[in-house]
Amino acid sequence: MGKARCAPRAPAGTGPRDVVYVIASMIVGGTQTHLLQVFRFLDRERYRPHLYCLRDEGNLIETARGLDVPVETFGMRGSLRHPGDFAGLLRMRSVMKALDPSIVHGYLLRGNFFAAAAARAAGVPVVVTSKRGLHAPAGAGERFAVGTSNRLSDIVTGNSPAVLEFTREIERAPSLCMEMIPSGVDTARFDPAVARSLRDELGLGDAPIVGTAITFRPRKGFRMLFEAFAAVRERIPDARLLIAGADAYEPDPEALARQLGILDAITLLGRRSDMPDVLQSFDVFVLPSQSEGMSNAILEAMAMGLP
Repeated sequence: MGKARCAPRAPAGTGPRDVVYVIASMIVGGTQTHLLQVFRFLDRERYRPHLYCLRDEGNLIETARGLDVPVETFGMRGSLRHPGDFAGLLRMRSVMKALDPSIVHGYLLRGNFFAAAAARAAGVPVVVTSKRGLHAPAGAGERFAVGTSNRLSDIVTGNSPAVLEFTREIERAPSLCMEMIPSGVDTARFDPAVARSLRDELGLGDAPIVGTAITFRPRKGFRMLFEAFAAVRERIPDARLLIAGADAYEPDPEALARQLGILDAITLLGRRSDMPDVLQSFDVFVLPSQSEGMSNAILEAMAMGLP
């Protein structure tokens, strides 16, 4: 694959440096939540953030704009097999070239690939890509995207030692310029002394509550979670399972819950902006995901003092 570049210093300037963050969408998720935290706490005297989204999706786009972050969307699907995505890549390059940022920072597989490709074509001096999970590329297209973004990056970051090891061993990325940047949580927001429980609002009373925050993708482990909860219900019949996550479910979790006989004990909360209050309602937090690097959700649960 060749050697990764060691990042040069971004050119010095008199004002804050423009930094472009690239991600596929701003649909609610751990990485998107992390990115909003970056925008909230970034030193604006030194850095001026910009957000580029491949797709105009997710209500967190408006949240980013509310944090005084300019947003560009490119109408892409995240695959060079689609003609519109190549046009989107060319437009991203043009927008970057006009902005002339010091740094471009990609997130997740598609964001990494398009960030690195557009930034190199635009002559951006520093390209950073981020790894946040342990799922191997699926198919030749994803392997190409991962390999290309690794080769074009000055620095590859991971949010845990396991992620960096995975990147070296499975993705065969050069290890010369890798950095670990652990995930974190805003403990002022996730404070059990401040949050309020939603038990009464949800009509749950004193029932024992197992809770989680996941999206319904196979690697997030919801099938294993449902099967384990079915076993719990055999011993604790009044136990309830609360799930905060995406509004769109594919595959349909209700079919599996009905098959296991636990549908009446599950509450799907959808996307939530009040996660401290949601977590305050749980007795136990569970993370069934099979591919997390350093889960934001579990850090938030720990900050709330949940077992």
